Amino acid sequence: MSSEHYRWLLVDDFVEEFNAHMAQAFAPSEHMCVDESISRWYGQGGHWINMGLPMYVAIDRKPKNGCEIQNAACGQCGVMLRLKLVKTATEESTTTHVHNDGLQHGTAVLKFLVAPWRFSRRIVCADSYFA
Repeated sequence: MSSEHYRWLLVDDFVEEFNAHMAQAFAPSEHMCVDESISRWYGQGGHWINMGLPMYVAIDRKPKNGCEIQNAACGQCGVMLRLKLVKTATEESTTTHVHNDGLQHGTAVLKFLVAPWRFSRRIVCADSYFA
């Protein structure tokens, strides 16, 4: 197993549990916001490290290298509702094409992020990436 694959395994279960919990435990307002954010990785790194994820520091501008997280949040209080980690380009194209029902990539991601609240008559705001 590659160190990159191992490091993602450390957070995949957390993201799945977070998404399941928020879908059941939190009722968002009538407005939801969907966007992507990027956190640059600092600390341990390199292809040979197999010790877990390095610490990260969020910075104002999008870094050249970092972890992209696509997310949905409550438009009124800003509570994060659902996360989707973007890993490698290969995995992203494979997982997106399997469940996209013929939709463009950004629309398929948007559909995933708001799936627990579909048919709830909420207004979703997103930028052109998700069009």
